[in-house]
Amino acid sequence: MTLHRFLGTARGLLRNAIGIPLTLYMALRPGKKEAERAQRNAETLIAACRAYQARHGQLPDTLEQLVPEFLPQLPPAKFSGPHFGFTYDVSGPADARRHVLGWTDRIPFGRPFFVFEEERWGYLD
Repeated sequence: MTLHRFLGTARGLLRNAIGIPLTLYMALRPGKKEAERAQRNAETLIAACRAYQARHGQLPDTLEQLVPEFLPQLPPAKFSGPHFGFTYDVSGPADARRHVLGWTDRIPFGRPFFVFEEERWGYLD
C-alpha cells in the first residue's frame, strides 16, 4: 500500500469516526425548541378534543376527526415521521373508554402523555 493510499484511507476512517456520531447526535439530541413546540401542539390538540367533546358529547375516536371542524390540520409532534407523530389511543369498553394523547420526546424512549378522563399528564420511559 502506498503512503498516498494509506493517508486517503485514514482520512476516510477519521471522517466516519467523527461524522457518524455527530450525525447521530444532531438527529437524536434533545431539542428544547422542538419539545416546547410539541407541548404547545399537544395542548392545542387537547383543547380541540375538548371542543369536539362539547359539541358531540364524547371525545373523538381519532385525531383525524378534529380536521377541519376544529383544526385546519393536525399539528406536528417533536419528531416527524410515520412512527413519531402524536398518538391517540382509545381503549376499554364503551362505558369506560380511556383516551390518551402521547408523543415521542426522546428517542428511543421517553413519551409524555395526557389521560383525558383523569385530566393528568404523565411520562413513560
